[in-house]
Amino acid sequence: MKLILAATLALLAAPAFAQDPATMTCKDYSAMDATGMAAAGTAMKSTMTGDAKMSAMADADVTKMASDACAANPDGSVMDAMHTSAMMTMTCKDMMAMDDTAKAGSAASMKMAMKADTKISAMADADLTKKAADACKAHPESTVMDAMTM
Repeated sequence: MKLILAATLALLAAPAFAQDPATMTCKDYSAMDATGMAAAGTAMKSTMTGDAKMSAMADADVTKMASDACAANPDGSVMDAMHTSAMMTMTCKDMMAMDDTAKAGSAASMKMAMKADTKISAMADADLTKKAADACKAHPESTVMDAMTM
């Protein structure tokens, strides 16, 4: 009982994460100490509840993913960097296993990852999702990004 009470009091005493995970920049994130990064990882995970893969990850893994994503994509927001990193490694097999809602949700990540391609950026999410699915059907062993560019 004392252990539960101590843990509860420690959680209540811990400061809440003050930044909005949706707008936090990689520069801000990279300037944090390990404790701040861990709190940011937990906050980011809580905002991505619709992503089953993210929800299943341990908080420490989300923190590492954010750190890796910001190292690869240092400009812009942490969430954009994470989406871009996720799209760069997502396989067609992963995408084809998603339900329609998850596929539609990946359209925003594809747009971020391919923002230099003005045709992709201008596409409606539904059209982009169909284009990605068609590309993956043609190249099932590829990553989504590679299939989109073949």
